[in-house]
Amino acid sequence: MTDEHFGISVVEYMAAGAIPIAHNSAGPRMDIVLPEDSKQTGFLAQSVEEYAEAIIEVIKMPENERLEIAVAARKRASMFSEQRFYEDFKAAVRPIFCDGTK
Repeated sequence: MTDEHFGISVVEYMAAGAIPIAHNSAGPRMDIVLPEDSKQTGFLAQSVEEYAEAIIEVIKMPENERLEIAVAARKRASMFSEQRFYEDFKAAVRPIFCDGTK
C-alpha cells in the first residue's frame, strides 16, 4: 500500500518467515524493512518493474540466502511484538508513576 503509515501486514509476513516485498514508502521504508544485524530483511519496490525484479530475485535466490533473509526478517519483526510493546510502554511510563525510590 502506498504511504501506509506503518505496515503491520509486512511485519506479519516477516514474523511468519516470508520475505516481504513492500512498497518503498512510509512505515516499510522508515521502520520495518531495514537491515537486522547488517542482514537484508526484505525488498522495497515502487514500480511494477521493481516489484517484478524483486519477485524474480527471490525466486532465483539459493535456499540458504532465502533462509538467511527470513531469519533476519523474523528477528526484525520481533521489534514490533506485543512483548516488546509492553516492555517499552512500561519503560516510558515508569518515570511518571515512580518517584525514583523504587
